[in-house]
Amino acid sequence: MISFTSLATSAILWTATPSPEPSLYPAYEGDPNLVTPGVVGFIGILFVAVATLFIVMDMNRRVRRVRYRELAQETIRAEQAAAAGETDGRTAGAADGGDADDAAPTQRAD
Repeated sequence: MISFTSLATSAILWTATPSPEPSLYPAYEGDPNLVTPGVVGFIGILFVAVATLFIVMDMNRRVRRVRYRELAQETIRAEQAAAAGETDGRTAGAADGGDADDAAPTQRAD
């Protein structure tokens, strides 16, 4: 059950008008369209934009380099497999019964 005191307290709180909260900053009385970040803000944003551009270019270069290295390693593996297949087929292909795929490819250290 709701008691009379809690009901009265709720009614008082609902009808009371809140007092305005104090502001930390005084109200601006000038033209709000004239407020700009100025030269310092422009230089800061320009610095962030140029830094972002350099980071994106560096990332592109690194991703491209990784892609080309993988392509070069695949080419080297294919050439080694072809060379191993030619030598195994001519000299010891029938003697040892080994495949060219069993040979471990060598990797270049870039």
